[in-house]
Amino acid sequence: MTRSIPIGLAWAAAAILIWSGSLVMLRLGVTTSLNAYDLTMLRFGVAGVVLLPVFWRHGVGPAGPVAAGAMVVLFGAPYALLISLALTTAPSAAAGALNPGVMAIASVLVGRAIFGDRIGGARSMGIAVTALGIALFTRAGGAIAKGHLILVGTGVMWAGYALTSRRTDVPALTATAIVAVGSAVFYLPIYLFALPKEVGTAPAADILLQAVFQGVLVSVVAIYAFNRSAELLGPVAGATLPALIPVATLGLGVLVLGEVAGPLSLGSAGLVAAGLALILVGPRVIGRITTKRLTPTRS
Repeated sequence: MTRSIPIGLAWAAAAILIWSGSLVMLRLGVTTSLNAYDLTMLRFGVAGVVLLPVFWRHGVGPAGPVAAGAMVVLFGAPYALLISLALTTAPSAAAGALNPGVMAIASVLVGRAIFGDRIGGARSMGIAVTALGIALFTRAGGAIAKGHLILVGTGVMWAGYALTSRRTDVPALTATAIVAVGSAVFYLPIYLFALPKEVGTAPAADILLQAVFQGVLVSVVAIYAFNRSAELLGPVAGATLPALIPVATLGLGVLVLGEVAGPLSLGSAGLVAAGLALILVGPRVIGRITTKRLTPTRS
C-alpha cells in the first residue's frame, strides 16, 4: 500500500463525516434553539464571505448568468432551506438516505433524457436496489411525514444542479463560490427583512457551532476533502463517496441525536448504499472486469 492510499482514505472519511454530520447538525439545530431560516443564513452568510475571493477572481466562469442563477436556486439557499424545513418532521437518517438516493436515480434518468447517457444493466439494478432501499427506509420510520416528501424534492434539485454543472463544465470550487455568494446576495436581505428569526435568543455557542460547521466545514472543507481524495484514490473510488452517506448519517444520528435504528432501518440504509455504489461505479467496474476477461494473456 503506497503512502497516498491511507492519506486519500483519510480525506474521504473527512468528506463523508462532514456531509453526514451536516444533516445531523441541521436536525439538532431545528429541534433546539434555531429555526430553518437561521441555519440557512448562517450557512451562506459565512460561506459567502469565505468564498468571496474565489468568486471575485473567477466570476461565474463558463456557466453564464442564467446557468449560474439555476445553480443558486437548485443547490443554494432554497435547497438548504428546504432540507432544514424537512428535518423538523423527518429524522436525519431519512435525509441521509432519501436525498442522495433520489439524486442518483434522478441524475441517471435525466442524463438519459437530455444527454442520451446509456443506463445499462448495472445502473438499472442500482436504481432498483436504491428505490427498494428508500421505500423500506421510509416504512421503517413509521408514517410518512411532510419532511420525507420535501427530501424527495431536494434530491431532484441536487440532480438538477449536478446536471447543470456538467453541462456548463464549471470547476468544483468555482461552482461552490457561485452557489455560496449568489445565495448570500439574494437570501440575506430576504432573511433580514421578511423571515422569522430565533438567532437573537439562541445561545452564542449554538450559533458559532452551526456557523463553523455549515459555513466552513460543509461549504469549503468537505469539497476540498472530496477533490483531494479523488486525486489520491482515483475517480472511481472518489465517486463512491456518496454511497456511504446513508450509513454514516444513520450512525451519527444514533450517536449524536439518540435516534433509533432498528434492523429494518439498518438493512434499508445498506440497500441504498449498495444501490448508489452500483449507479456510481457499477458500469466502470463491470467494464474493467469484462475488458480483463476479453484480453488474451501472453504466454
